[in-house]
Amino acid sequence: MNNKKEKPSKSDKGKVEEPSTAFKTVRVFSSFEEAAEFEAKQSAGLSYHERLKHVEKLRKQVFHQYLKKDGTWPPISKSFQIMKPHPYDPG
Repeated sequence: MNNKKEKPSKSDKGKVEEPSTAFKTVRVFSSFEEAAEFEAKQSAGLSYHERLKHVEKLRKQVFHQYLKKDGTWPPISKSFQIMKPHPYDPG
């Protein structure tokens, strides 16, 4: 696929495209309890995959310093080091 922007041709000169904008609904609540109840109902209605998507989004926000530059996670290192017990360890 070529991601370069093409120059509009003469036939496209009079065409107008709709802007790609995401619209969100704004809700106003009379109390914090009402807002919390609404959020709880919305969260309960999410599918398993939507919940995982939200968890991954939050995980990336919290641990962003560990992500690669392209936004993916580095591979997990599976190395163990066996150490001798401390001489003062009673167990």
